Amino acid sequence: MIRSLERAGIAAFAAALFAAPAVLTAPAAHAAAGRPAGDDVYRTWFTSHARCVAEGQGGIDRGHWEHYTCSEGDWFWHLWTNR
Repeated sequence: MIRSLERAGIAAFAAALFAAPAVLTAPAAHAAAGRPAGDDVYRTWFTSHARCVAEGQGGIDRGHWEHYTCSEGDWFWHLWTNR
């Protein structure tokens, strides 16, 4: 019983990690909790919203991209940028 619950939990976790978040056509420049633009590039995921925003803003400060979006997933925050 425990093993089957453990396997189901692992399968749900893996499915959530590899599931693509919904993409809308409107860009969300410097968005704290928006949806990525259609041409944005997926960067990575974070366990907290604050860390996602800090990394997104850090990329702007370093000149790596012009805008970023932190979209909320089931368990993680996902960083999307325009480059």
